[in-house]
Amino acid sequence: MQIDKTDLGESITRLKLAGRLDINGAAMAEIPISLAAKNCRRLVIDMSEVSYVSSLGVRHLVMAAKTVGRGGGKLVLFQVTEPVAEILETMGITDLIPIAATEAAALELS
Repeated sequence: MQIDKTDLGESITRLKLAGRLDINGAAMAEIPISLAAKNCRRLVIDMSEVSYVSSLGVRHLVMAAKTVGRGGGKLVLFQVTEPVAEILETMGITDLIPIAATEAAALELS
């Protein structure tokens, strides 16, 4: 799992995840996702290079969304691959974490 963080200003952070958010990837992503959620008001995550997400990976995303939400902000995923989108929709988390097609749309939703 590779994670790139970019601060976009105005308490907006973009994370780009690449790889599998399986048990190993989720372990690597837990701290960066958690810290980003604590230190920003709006968090957008580029999922274009994530090929799989496990329940543990979903848990980290949900916890980050709740952390950002407590501060009055929002976490939005964008460019989610079809297999990952199916998993997220099946698990019912798209009500809590919106999915946008592009980064611009994600920033509008966040």
